Amino acid sequence: MDQKKWSLVKANYGGTEDLADGYYRLREIEDGYQLAYLAAGPCGEKVPHPEVTLRQVDDHVEPIRLRDLEETPILNLTQADSAKIEELTELLLERFIMRKNLEF
Repeated sequence: MDQKKWSLVKANYGGTEDLADGYYRLREIEDGYQLAYLAAGPCGEKVPHPEVTLRQVDDHVEPIRLRDLEETPILNLTQADSAKIEELTELLLERFIMRKNLEF
């Protein structure tokens, strides 16, 4: 995972933000972070599309789990699927950077 992108997102993110295409959320958890794009559900609920769990390892983070409740069937990836998790995490980071009009 690109640590520069992660640092940029972390520095420009606070809680849950409503941007042009939906909600983005970053929150701290016990061993790291959860980063998510939340789609609006039919009853107003926020559905992870996707949600990535990131583990803090020394001075960097690494994605270890991803779930997407909008996919059919539900996408639930673990460390055994690390390449796919990395790819989808990069896409989520890039999407947030684009929506916030951030620059490296």
